[in-house]
Amino acid sequence: MNSIIYLMFLAPIISLLVGFLVDNKEEAIIFWSKIIGLGISFVAMIGLFGNFLANHADPQFIKGLTLYHAAETEFSINFFVDGYSFTYLFLTNILVFLIAFFSKFYMHREKYYKRFFTNLTAFYLGLIVIVCAGNIETLFIGWEIIGVTSFFLIGFYRDRYLPVKNALKVVSLYRLADIALLLAIWVSHHYYSHSINFNELQGLESTANHVMSNEFYTLLIPILFLVAAMVKSAQFPFSSWLPRAMEGPTTSSAIFYGSLSVHIGVFLLIRTSPLWEGNLIFSGIVIGVGLITTILSSYVAKVQSSIKTQIAYSAIAQIGIMFIEVGLGWHIFAMVHLVTHAFLRSYQLLVSPSVLSYRVHDQFFHFERPKSQNSNTLLDKLKLTLYTLSIKEFNLDTWMRNWLWNPLKKIGNFFSFLTPKLTGAIFLPLFFVGLYGVYHQDLLLNSGILSYSPVFFAVVALVLILRSFVERLSALFSWTLLLLSQLFITLFIGFNEQFDYSQIHMYLSGVIVCGAIGYYVLLRLRNQSNDTSLNQFHGHVYVYPRLAFVFALACLGLAGFPITPTFLGEDLMLGHIHENQFSLLILTALNLILDGLVVFRIYSRVFLGIHEKGYHVSSYRSA
Repeated sequence: MNSIIYLMFLAPIISLLVGFLVDNKEEAIIFWSKIIGLGISFVAMIGLFGNFLANHADPQFIKGLTLYHAAETEFSINFFVDGYSFTYLFLTNILVFLIAFFSKFYMHREKYYKRFFTNLTAFYLGLIVIVCAGNIETLFIGWEIIGVTSFFLIGFYRDRYLPVKNALKVVSLYRLADIALLLAIWVSHHYYSHSINFNELQGLESTANHVMSNEFYTLLIPILFLVAAMVKSAQFPFSSWLPRAMEGPTTSSAIFYGSLSVHIGVFLLIRTSPLWEGNLIFSGIVIGVGLITTILSSYVAKVQSSIKTQIAYSAIAQIGIMFIEVGLGWHIFAMVHLVTHAFLRSYQLLVSPSVLSYRVHDQFFHFERPKSQNSNTLLDKLKLTLYTLSIKEFNLDTWMRNWLWNPLKKIGNFFSFLTPKLTGAIFLPLFFVGLYGVYHQDLLLNSGILSYSPVFFAVVALVLILRSFVERLSALFSWTLLLLSQLFITLFIGFNEQFDYSQIHMYLSGVIVCGAIGYYVLLRLRNQSNDTSLNQFHGHVYVYPRLAFVFALACLGLAGFPITPTFLGEDLMLGHIHENQFSLLILTALNLILDGLVVFRIYSRVFLGIHEKGYHVSSYRSA
């Protein structure tokens, strides 16, 4: 059983590695290496399904690798498969195979042919990890993979402004979903005193009697899962990102935002449903979210002029109905709805260019003057108001900007006086003093400093990341502030609780290595007289593609993507924040959200966009 499921994950990983060794012009080798990897994974899935049926279709839990183990915590990769898993797995394999064969011709002679199929395979890997995850930590690995591949595919045409801008906008909201899952891990560790395995959810009770309020925690855990699901499935008020994600190739839109990725929020709610079944308050919240999303999205879809935007909002409305079904407990019905809807949207997005071409010609040759409308009555005015709001997508983008990001920018601008020299003079000595204090806390036991140190260093870390968030003149300075912020996070965790500091070393090993690599890349660009300010997109990837690739890896490692120990470190660090320390938790969550935003922002503005020299070849296929 273990060997079968490992083969299912190993095949696409080997396919990815093979693809890196092949030149972009070798389209046949690129395509067939991916197809063979997907095929082997599919055969392994069939074997897994046969074993599932042989065991009378009982859910199967598979104990996997233990990446870290200590007295107080364990981080292991476990798997859990049941009827819902196999339904999504079959859907995934069928659609990925169809889209892959369609893309073989659709992406033919595309300059970034290899990059497209690499992202498609990575997306497939991330999705099957989510669907087969046996605990939240394993699910989070796949969750991160899907988020990163979304960013790269939305910004696939990276010599154009809008794809890059929208990719950054989408990944900003994805970061909220990531942190919601991390906080769900934190709460569950304190409430259940161990990591949650999905096979244990039914009838799972709290084993920690010291938590403040059991009723509060039993509602908080599913709400965190709901926030992650709402963002990933573009539910209100996070709906506006989905049509922006259609800037990528049509085939990636079909597989990501029409069928598979956008439905993962529904699957997450079904998977975690034993945590909240019977909780009428939470069920009502889920139904309310789905109902509001369905109503608003239906109106927006009716008045959009872009076919992809129409399909996107129609999909959002249908997923809202699935949320209602899940809230009512109709899980099997929701899965049937999910499968049929995924096939429909994939088909609609694949044929959308042809439909658009036909409709444009039809309107040109059969134009009719619209009839004059009387808008004097109150009902007509209300209709026009609703029509205007629907065209403007109910100003959700403006709302998110004004109420989510602009307040953080305003706070960050308070610290604009922190110049590079002043920052080095104040914070570097402060860090080394704090580091000495962490390892010699016995000297501070009789003073009041020790009790205030965690909050103090957490605030310092937040100040640094906010300053990095609003920095516009120098990518190098923004990157340095980001690294300093991560260093101060380790200080406040170290002061907050006595534990094995090897966990801090694990976290810092990824931060320092990736930070040093990124610093070297930015310094090299600046020394070669290249503009690395953050006021615009510079497109340096066209001159320095290898540096861009190396810097992208450094960014992923620093943001906690599962390629460095930083990924494990984030979970371990959160585990040392106590259940009653919500101020520290909020400070840490804000820091982690901004950390991801700063990383992707620096990468996008330095390496993506139109290069300042106009002679570079542009992608010759539109979205």
